[in-house]
Amino acid sequence: MHHPTPSDIAKHFGFQDPELIEAILQYGRFCSFESGDLIAEPGMPVDFVPLIIKGNLRVMRKDEAHDRELFLYFLTAGSTCSSTINCCMTGKKVTVEVVVEEDSDLICIPNEYASKWIHRYPEWLEFVLRSYQMRFEEALHALDEVAFRQLDERLWNFLVEKSRLNETNTIEMSHSDLAQALHSSREVVSRLLKKLESEDRLELGRNRILILR
Repeated sequence: MHHPTPSDIAKHFGFQDPELIEAILQYGRFCSFESGDLIAEPGMPVDFVPLIIKGNLRVMRKDEAHDRELFLYFLTAGSTCSSTINCCMTGKKVTVEVVVEEDSDLICIPNEYASKWIHRYPEWLEFVLRSYQMRFEEALHALDEVAFRQLDERLWNFLVEKSRLNETNTIEMSHSDLAQALHSSREVVSRLLKKLESEDRLELGRNRILILR
């Protein structure tokens, strides 16, 4: 993708203030990431706030042993990660893992500017607060999924949402990765996938799942 223009910023993030848009283009770093790249992990200091122009990222929470994961939400074009904003404002280290789902383009805003803009640009403050609210609601949804839904429902909802975001019925993901995202075991997830396949809802391949309906 070409480096973003003022119209790109306005289109994706809804900003109208020319001064804010110019500041984003002047101080932001344009970065491209490939599918599978790790952008952040627990304990890592982050020196920027990401603005997603294209692609999507998967945000997960790890347990203390760092060997199991819980899927929280996806970040798509026009959004940002509230966890990195929080780290920017408080100086704390990241508590979530952020992985690139598909090739993505980001504008990385250095912390020093992201903090100053809170007081300088009302639109930036509104964007930050709106992002906090959206991520909070998505985290609550993830909690509801774990607490109130059966694993087969959570698995199907995860696959459908991932298919929708990637705009394709084919999902490139191993059973082990799915199990980690859903905080389960590979054996259980494989059994549920086979069940969904027997119901003609999907078709399984090697590290590939085709959503049929």
